[in-house]
This record gives sequence, C-alpha cells and structure tokens, in this order.
Amino acid sequence: MHCSTHAVLIAASAERVFEVVSDPAVLPRWAVHFCSSVRADGDALWATTPRGEVRFAMRADRALGVVDFGHLGADGAWRYSPTRVMPAEGGAVVLYTFFRRPGISEDRFEAMKREMEEELALLKRLVEGQAGEPASAGPMHSLAREALSSPAWRERREAARRRDAEDPLAALRERFYRPAGPDGVEAAYFCGNGLGLLSKDARAASAGALDQWRDLGFRAYFEATPRWLDVDELLACRLAPLVGAAPEEVAVMGSVTANLHLLMRSFYRPTPERHAVLLEPNAFPSDRYVVASQARLAGHDPAVSVREIPVPAQQTYATTEDIVAYIAAHGHEIALVLLGGVNHYSGQAYDLERITQAAHAAGCLVGADLAHAIGNVALRLHDWDVDFAVWCHYKYLNAEPGGVAGVFVHERHGRDPRLPRLSGWWGQRRETRLAMPDEFEPEVGAWGFRQSGPPIVSIAALAGALQVFEEAGMDRLIDKREALIAEILAHVDGLPRERVEVITPRGARGGQLSLRMRGKSAAEISRRLWSLGVLVGTRVPDVVRVAVAPIYNSFEDVCRLGHALEKVMLDDNR
Repeated sequence: MHCSTHAVLIAASAERVFEVVSDPAVLPRWAVHFCSSVRADGDALWATTPRGEVRFAMRADRALGVVDFGHLGADGAWRYSPTRVMPAEGGAVVLYTFFRRPGISEDRFEAMKREMEEELALLKRLVEGQAGEPASAGPMHSLAREALSSPAWRERREAARRRDAEDPLAALRERFYRPAGPDGVEAAYFCGNGLGLLSKDARAASAGALDQWRDLGFRAYFEATPRWLDVDELLACRLAPLVGAAPEEVAVMGSVTANLHLLMRSFYRPTPERHAVLLEPNAFPSDRYVVASQARLAGHDPAVSVREIPVPAQQTYATTEDIVAYIAAHGHEIALVLLGGVNHYSGQAYDLERITQAAHAAGCLVGADLAHAIGNVALRLHDWDVDFAVWCHYKYLNAEPGGVAGVFVHERHGRDPRLPRLSGWWGQRRETRLAMPDEFEPEVGAWGFRQSGPPIVSIAALAGALQVFEEAGMDRLIDKREALIAEILAHVDGLPRERVEVITPRGARGGQLSLRMRGKSAAEISRRLWSLGVLVGTRVPDVVRVAVAPIYNSFEDVCRLGHALEKVMLDDNR
C-alpha cells in the first residue's frame, strides 16, 4: 500500500495549477499507470482506465486532453510524468501523480516532491508559451518540452502504442526487469546482442537452486527436483530445438572460448598441404585468438594459416556467393571453415547451409560460433550438416552474464569413439561415471565431450530464462523481430545519407542493425543517445549497433530510438 500521494494537474493555457491529494485506495497505482485518456465534465476530470473511470475533482471545465505517464524510479518511488500531452480546446492537460512507497523516508519524499514541482513550473511556462527553460534542465524537461511542442512526435508514438496494444507478445515484456535511463524513466534497451535483460523467471530459478543447496546440501545431486545429476542433460533437450539438433548433439558446458578450444583440438586436423583456418571478415576477436593459438600449437604460422574471407571492393561485407567462390578456389588449402552464425560487427547472418555444402565438397570441416545467432535466427545445424558449433546463452536467450555455454557436435562425429578429444569425467558414460573407472568411455554424442560437473546456479538461470522464450516460440519472435526492424529501417532511411549508413545486409541478417556514423564517433553518438534514455552498443570507431530483442522490445522503444537518432542529427546541424 502506498503511504501517501501527491498529484498535480495543470490546465493550460489558464493560469491555474490545481493540487489534489488523493487516497491511494481511491486512486490505485494501476489506475493511473494505465490511464489512456481524460475528459472534463463540469467540476470533475475523469481518467479512463482498463477497469473503468477514476474521478478527479477540479475547478476548470475547459481542460480536455490525453495523458500517458508512469514509471518506477531508481529510488523505489513511483513517479508519474508526462510522456505525451495532447492539445485541447483552451489548452492541454498534464497530470502528475507522485506516490511514496514504503521504505522511502519523509525527507526523501519531500525532496522528490520539490523536484517534481520544479518540472511542473517549467511545464506551466511552456504550455503558456513563455520562453526560458532553465540551463540545468535535464532529460525529463526535454521530454516534456517535446511532448508539448511536437505533434508529429506525439502521433508517431501513439501509433507505436497502438501496435503494442495489438501485439500478442506484448505481455512477455513485463516478465523482464527493464533498467532506468539517466532521468529515472525506463530506458529503451537495444543491447541484447551484448547482454539480454534479466527475466523474473531466471531470477526465481536461480534463487530456487540456492534454496536447494541450502536445504539439501550434497543430497541435491540425488534428491532435488530435478536431480542435479540430470539438469544439464534436461537442459540440452530443451536447447536442441533452438539450434535444430537432436538432444544428444547438444551439451551444456563451459564457456564459448573454452569450448571452441576444446572442439578445435578434435576438428582442426592440419596437414602440410591443408592447414588453413578460414574466418569471416571482422570475426569476433576471441575466435581469432583461439584460431591463432591452435595454429601455433599445431606447428603452423598464424600469418600463413589463419585467413579471412576478403571483402570485394565497393562492398561492406562478403556475400554467400563470395564465400562459396573463395572456398572453391582455395578449399584444397583449408582444413577448417569457422564462421559466426551472425557477425558481431556487421550483423550479417551467414547462409550456413550453402557454405557448409561448399566446404564439404572441398574437403573442409565446418564449425560455427553461434553466440550472436542462437535465439536470434532460425538454425538447423543437423540438417545443414555443420560439423560442430559453440555458443553462449546470455545474449538473445537472456541467461546469466558469462554463464554456462553450449556446444553442438553432429551425430556422425559424436557416435565415433575414435574421435580425439580432451576428456573429462562428466563425459564418461553415465552408467559408470560415479564408479570412476580407470578407462574413459565417452557418453554418446556431444555429451561425451563434457568435462566437469554442471554449474548448478548458472544452469538454473538458463532454465528459467528459457521458460519465457519457449512460451513465445521462435516463429512468433522472428515475425515480431521483422516488424520491429522494418520500423527502425523506416526511421533510419529518413536520416541524412551522408550521416548514417546501414552496413548490415538487409536480406541476410537477424535482429541486429549496424549503423556506420559520420561526423561523430560511435562512442559520442552512443553517449548522446543514452542521455535521451536509449541504450545501444558500439564498435569503434564509427559503428553503432542496434539489437532488437522481440521478447522484450516494443514498438514504442523503436519509436523512441528513431526520435532520439533524429534529435542527435538535428542538434549536430545547429
């Protein structure tokens, strides 16, 4: 229950500021947060909510408009601020309601009230046409000013909100914790290609694993539900559909880089004639480090044995045709083709099926780093005949940062006990694993490549994160991703071509768009976007990366991104 409420109504352009102190029982949080419109009726103002109308007493009958407001501040207090104010005959209506939650001191509550009243004073001057925004005005002031002064911006955001209201996946957004921006308002988060947001399911599952540890100790390996002895295999069964594999072809283990080292010891088999490893353009640095060190361990010079697919002149990326042609010409020198499913820099999604066919025809093995692909694009590793793959789970699958990763080993390799591998006891046949025999007998499939017991809390976080993902379904997520990307491209295509270039191939991508910026560094653009409550990633010196995560991103997020990009460009031209 809220301890106290402070609400203020401005009716513009009249010189009146009305203050209303309401009983929280009469004005519950949901009523204000989901208020969609207001109407004046005599001496009353009615706010429309999903559960009916809430009445506010007032002393003006000409104020009529629409307001949308509401967020939970970083300090734990509910703060309601105008994110959209519609003009009306005689002026506009702006309603601020400020709740004090339990645990907020009286002094802090009074200080926050004063901050809100300063913003209200600014709004009053703005709606009455008076100049003079204070020099110290922050992002909240800027947002309020633009809401009052830009009909086009209001209309675009209203259209985005209508689309969100019709989105069948919209409710899933509430299953995630969404960080606040610099002004305390919920940020528009486009960094899911670096770290996905924490889901409430993942947090609860992690807490549940800790509770099992507390209550059962070592017995949890045998008595927890599910048994800790089985959790990684159960999780492999759930992950297999996301990469298009049989359960035995997937193992949950290690980290991306460690797993890549492990599997290259099995699949990189250089000869004097065939010793090269072929990488994509702008491959992820860790992949390049792994490949270079594996070449040295095999007695080869990385300067000769590590190759990158060349990008043709006048292009920003190598097409599938370019890659296939290069393999056809040089495949006799290549032992292993190693590609990212989606390139971390450009956002390009590779046609792994065609590339694998070309590589196998040339006698090469094929591996994939799917860190930016799993949960982002549709994958069918078994059918595509990819030899092996590695990935993490903390990007588009929203699992624990740096947590347990995954591997794929095609069944034709996984069922071959002669395949050399770096073995560990958790890869031993489950029937004899706890007996700890002297001789290693690998479990069938990718499970035989495991080394150590599973990290239980990390496994639990991933299991919880998958819950909401499985409810959404990959097909529906891809459909929404495409709709969100189309909106972003519509915004970006309206920006000056000399200032921004989309370097992601539009016909071969996932949820990431990479924008090459001119005039300002990517770091500077990112900083200025963040000041407006929009978080994006960068690659130095000039690439801004925007990653759409349809499981929690909204059309309003995209609208905010587009408006923020326009504002940064406009400010640069002044």
